[in-house]
Amino acid sequence: MLALSGCQLSRQPAPGHPDSAVRCSGAESAHCSWVNEIEQRVSRHFDRADRYRGQRCNVTIGYDPRRGYQVLRTEGDEALCLKAWQAVSSDRQLPTPPAGSPQHIMVTFRPG
Repeated sequence: MLALSGCQLSRQPAPGHPDSAVRCSGAESAHCSWVNEIEQRVSRHFDRADRYRGQRCNVTIGYDPRRGYQVLRTEGDEALCLKAWQAVSSDRQLPTPPAGSPQHIMVTFRPG
């Protein structure tokens, strides 16, 4: 499967990428709520999350108003990255980004 080629050993998120674990306030709260909702919705696709315990995957997601969400890159444990890629690609109900959001976000998945 070609989708697996983007998965590698775990690394820290690239500097400057929003991480869903970041807590925001004020003007950034809409952005944080959006990223957190994406993380929660995608995480719901993880049936039997215990099989991914201890794994990590950073998923870089892009949004295009005409095409929706696309996974641009994954970094981390292969099985978890594949599941996250499939979840993002198949969920047609992910919320649209709020005004002023970046074109690409990184969401980190760490089932525990």
